[in-house]
Amino acid sequence: MNGLMQGKKGLILGVANNRSIAYGIAKSVVDQGGTVGLTYQGEALKKRVGPIAEDLGAEVFGHCDVTDDGSMDAVFAEVSQRWGGLDFLVHAVAFSDKDELTGRYIDTTAENFDRTMAISVYSLTALARRAEPLMQNGGSILTLTYYGAEKVMPHYNVMG
Repeated sequence: MNGLMQGKKGLILGVANNRSIAYGIAKSVVDQGGTVGLTYQGEALKKRVGPIAEDLGAEVFGHCDVTDDGSMDAVFAEVSQRWGGLDFLVHAVAFSDKDELTGRYIDTTAENFDRTMAISVYSLTALARRAEPLMQNGGSILTLTYYGAEKVMPHYNVMG
């Protein structure tokens, strides 16, 4: 098959299920001739994303906790060993304590705010730092955003 992504290899973080935007991106890449690697965070997501990775023919499937340097290093080491390089990275990662998504924004704890920003925002920088050396011929890094970045979303608190 010849497609827009023919011969391209990319790591996609944030596939949660077959309805997630990250899944749609991964499926489109594969449909256009590209190769994907997927990650998961925790055993529950491993069980859910594992069959998706298999269906998509993901050549890399590994645990990645974006708050843990060793975990991120291990995923990129696997990418390097398996592919020798990387053409693109998709960051579709976000998290906040669901209990803090209710109530008033001003009641958000500093701990939850910091954790939310570390996972949802700073992780892009940490991942890009690891991806860049593998993009010897250039590459693309994509992150997803949410409408809540432009407009206050009721009952979404620190996430929008």
